[in-house]
Amino acid sequence: MSATVVIGAGPSGLAAAHALVRAGKRVVVLEAAEQVGGLSGSFDFAGFKVDYGPHRLHQAAGPEVLALYREALGAALQVRARSGMVHVGGRRLPYPLSLLGLARGLGLTEVARHGLSAVMARLRPPEGNHFGAEAARRLGRHAAQVLYGPAARKVWGLAPEELDASLGRARVQKGGPLAVVRAALGRGGASAGRRYFYPEGGVGALAEGLAEGIRRAGGEVRCGAAAQGLVLERGRVRAVVVAGRELPAESVVATVPLPLLCEWTGRPEAAEGLGYRALTLLYLALATQRGTPQDVHYFADERLPANRLFEARNFLGGAGPAGRTVVGFDLPCAVGDGIWRASPEELTERVRPALERTGLAGVEVLGARVRRMAAAYPLYRKGFAVARERALNELSRVEGLYPVGRSALFVHDNVHHACAAGLAVGRVVSEGASSRVWRGLQKPFLETQIED
Repeated sequence: MSATVVIGAGPSGLAAAHALVRAGKRVVVLEAAEQVGGLSGSFDFAGFKVDYGPHRLHQAAGPEVLALYREALGAALQVRARSGMVHVGGRRLPYPLSLLGLARGLGLTEVARHGLSAVMARLRPPEGNHFGAEAARRLGRHAAQVLYGPAARKVWGLAPEELDASLGRARVQKGGPLAVVRAALGRGGASAGRRYFYPEGGVGALAEGLAEGIRRAGGEVRCGAAAQGLVLERGRVRAVVVAGRELPAESVVATVPLPLLCEWTGRPEAAEGLGYRALTLLYLALATQRGTPQDVHYFADERLPANRLFEARNFLGGAGPAGRTVVGFDLPCAVGDGIWRASPEELTERVRPALERTGLAGVEVLGARVRRMAAAYPLYRKGFAVARERALNELSRVEGLYPVGRSALFVHDNVHHACAAGLAVGRVVSEGASSRVWRGLQKPFLETQIED
């Protein structure tokens, strides 16, 4: 008996499966890893639940997604106050922004310089259809030069001029100087960004709760079951290949990388030009009760390989074993480069300057753990949207195939975006709508605004 097969047990795949079992459909979820969650999973290290990077469940989520969170997590869903720090050269800015923090961190002269640059960008907008120009149009040439340019080269491995302008629209949160002031005053929608939801058991508890609910409703969630390909017949998906055997499928919701889906459907050329930025995550157990008061430190300096430092205890509301804490580092990279191949000891040496910036230089390191992700972020090179449209259009010709999620839709998103897309595709499939119908509904999920 065939079922709807969902490939990938991250937030989008599990949200889709949740919608499908609610509609009375038979569902089988396939997850290559030994646990659910994907990039939004958690694991145990040094007595803490640690996440694959600093994740938050943002209050910007819509009512349907918030209801999904509450159903999966119940009383374990806690509200946390944000407390971050942005390091720009030798300057330190509290995040979320505040007027006093900006004045103290930058100094009045630098604040005035940023303000004047932002105003001039409104009067004389920078030209160019690339990330650097978009960042400058939004927050001024000075901010683009000292903050977004270095960040682009470090995080994406490319010059700002090589990245598409849509990356700026997705990731430069403030649309202009007035938005910065409003955020610094905590007004409007900015006040909601100062708090977020977080599960007691780490962000992976969301996936675990969804998987448990799917199983209770009669669905299957199989971990350690990597999909190896698709079987097509007369332009339609007939089965998914797992462990060399065919699993019959009346339809397939897939969250694997878009180029891989094109390869599985015999259309590899459709995804030409699309690639991903890899990520190495280093976790250090430190011999101190708490590392810093902040949950996340952001490092704009491209001389530091770490993009962020995040502390598990602070996300967990102070919970965890006594006498030690765990901090994690995002280290953007490319598969096979020096960071990707480095040992935990080598990576520990690389992040020592970041430890110094946060006052942790002399703290004893008790242990280290490394996790690596080859396709962490879609790489928005200039003109990528044309290739993405071509690839998604080709996949829509395969009846019964429904791509969803960050990797398959080739989109930068938050957990709430992924869940919303999953719920939407679950409805489409449960109603028996075609792959082309889903293609026509994808646009809102391809134009997300990142909450950080």
